[in-house]
Amino acid sequence: MTYATLSQTKEELNISSSITTSDSELNDLLTTIDNYINTRLQRFTSLPLQSELGIFLSDLETRYVVARFRLRRATPQEQQQYQVVINQIEAQFQEFLKNNFQRTFAGVGSRSNDDIHIGIDLGQWNQSNR
Repeated sequence: MTYATLSQTKEELNISSSITTSDSELNDLLTTIDNYINTRLQRFTSLPLQSELGIFLSDLETRYVVARFRLRRATPQEQQQYQVVINQIEAQFQEFLKNNFQRTFAGVGSRSNDDIHIGIDLGQWNQSNR
């Protein structure tokens, strides 16, 4: 199951639902992009995702498939334009992963390169016991 649907993708491409000549290629792209998204997501969470996250991924997947579909048909002059769009979508996906799954921890360390000795018996640090 993909996040986006064939009908969403065709709507974004302005292809009538009655025109089926590209359906196989679009379904293949949907599956490919879906597998890519899931592979990246599985590093951070279990699948399936919560529905509110799926809404974002549906839009992202639709735009990703549309860009890849158009890139395949682009003239050499247009290819760079579509590659920029794909790179922007990838950056948005990376930002989504960062904001929703990656947590950063900042610690405060020593203000010098000197080792800090920890007094085990008191649980306090002590630099004078060197």
